[in-house]
Amino acid sequence: MRKYSKIAFLALFVNLTAFADNIQIQDVLNPNVNTGESILQTKDQTLNNYTQTNIKIDPLGNQVQTIDNSSYANPQYQVQAFDTYSQSNGEQLSEEQIALMKSAIRNQNLNALQRRFFQKKYSGFENTLNLNYQPNKTQKIRTRFAMATTLIFETDITNYILGDTTGFKVEEIPSMPNAIAIKPMLIGIDTSLTIFTKDNKLHTFYIFSTDYKNSKDPSLVIYIHDENSKEMIKEKQEKLAKDYLIIKEGIAEVRVKKSEIYNHYSQKAKKGDEWLISEEIFNDKKFTYFKYDKDKMPQVPAIFAVIDKQDSPVETRIIGNYVIAETTARKFTIKSGDSYVCVERLEKSNQNKKAKK
Repeated sequence: MRKYSKIAFLALFVNLTAFADNIQIQDVLNPNVNTGESILQTKDQTLNNYTQTNIKIDPLGNQVQTIDNSSYANPQYQVQAFDTYSQSNGEQLSEEQIALMKSAIRNQNLNALQRRFFQKKYSGFENTLNLNYQPNKTQKIRTRFAMATTLIFETDITNYILGDTTGFKVEEIPSMPNAIAIKPMLIGIDTSLTIFTKDNKLHTFYIFSTDYKNSKDPSLVIYIHDENSKEMIKEKQEKLAKDYLIIKEGIAEVRVKKSEIYNHYSQKAKKGDEWLISEEIFNDKKFTYFKYDKDKMPQVPAIFAVIDKQDSPVETRIIGNYVIAETTARKFTIKSGDSYVCVERLEKSNQNKKAKK
C-alpha cells in the first residue's frame, strides 16, 4: 500500500496541475488574455506549496518540477526521473507503476505549440526550402525538436556521414533513394551532415535544432537543385530509352533490352474469348511479357506454360500494363475464368505469319 499511495498522490498532483493549466495558462492563440495568476508568486509555486502543505507529500522530490517541459526536451528524461526517484527512496518501481506515472504525466497540457504556425500571415510554404547546389559550400538547416526534416536530391544518395549520432537521427527512405530524413533528439544542439550522391557530388550541411519557442520557421522539406545533374539525368534517360524498353510503375521497374526482344507469337481464341487476346507478347531470353490495358481488363489473367501438353503454372508479376511470366516457353495458355487463349511462339521460318488469328 505504501508504494501505491505515492503513485496515487502523484496522479492527484498531476491532475491538479492539468486543472490549473486549463484555468490559468493563456491559450497560444490569445496571448493577451488575463491569466488571473498572483503577482507575488508563480502558478508552480502556489501549486507546489498547496500540494506539499496540505497533501504532505512531494512524490518525486525535486524531480516534480523538472518533468514539465524537460520531458518535452527529451522523452528519456521521464524514465530517468523515475529511476532517480526509485534510487533515492531505495525502492524499485514496477512496470505497472511506471506506466501509471507516464500516463499521469501525459495528461498534462505542455503548452508546447509553436506560435509561428498559427500566425495570420502563415501560408504553409514557409517550411519548404529550395537550395541550389554550390561546390564546397556548407548549407545551414534549421530543424525543430519533435519534427522531421526531409532532404530531397536530384540523384540517389550513396552514403552519408553524421557528426553527432546521439543528438540527431538520420533515416533513409526505402521508396525514395534520393531522399533522407533528419530528426533532432535534443534541443539547442548542432552537428554536421555530409551526403554523397550518385552523380559524384559532395553535399555538406550545418544542422542545428530549435524548439517550439523559436520564432523562426523550421525547414521541414528541403529540395537541393542541381542543373548539371538534371542535364546528366536527362541524357542518361534518353540513352536508356534508345537502348531499352522501360516498364515502370511506382518504384517497380524492368528494363528490357530492345536488341533481345522477340515478338513473333500467334494467339488463338474460340468465339467469345477474343477479349482475352493480349495486345502484345514478346520475350527477352529470360521472361515473357503479356500486355493488357488495366483499365479495360476486369481481372488480371493467369499465365500457364504448356509442358508435355499440360498447363503448368508459372511465377508472374504485374508492372504497369504488363503481366510478366518469369520464364520462356514455346507455348502458353492465358486463362481467365472459363475463357482461354492458346499462345505459340513462331519460329523464324514462320515469321511472316500474322501474330494474331
